[in-house]
Amino acid sequence: MEITVNVKDPTPEFESDLLALLDKHRAALRRDPGWNMDRARLFYGALAPRAQRIIREAAARPDGRVNADELRDSDGSSLRGHASAFARLVRRGATEGWWDSGMESPVIALGPGSGKVQGYQIRNEATLAAFRAALPANEK
Repeated sequence: MEITVNVKDPTPEFESDLLALLDKHRAALRRDPGWNMDRARLFYGALAPRAQRIIREAAARPDGRVNADELRDSDGSSLRGHASAFARLVRRGATEGWWDSGMESPVIALGPGSGKVQGYQIRNEATLAAFRAALPANEK
């Protein structure tokens, strides 16, 4: 049996009772750590425009990967900090209750690790499909 529960604006008493019930049956619960269209839409909408561009550019490519040089402005501006913005938003989403705390960032920075970012890639095919579906039609 699979049950999905979404409750909008629960009363404090209802929320407390439901959380107590879930806690009582914690061993039988399965978390959903994957990206779907709704989560992708929330994530994309909460990003700064430059980080949104990374996702748009990556989602437009068959392999979900975009090279850093294609993202830099004509002045060669840095991409520093964008991967950490994705990770911060994943943590914030868990705190806000948008998704489980086990979510991984949908975007991976490509490169040597401590050096210059060589590009970005959407994590996997399922995540890529979720973000393609979530992007506003005028931004695809």
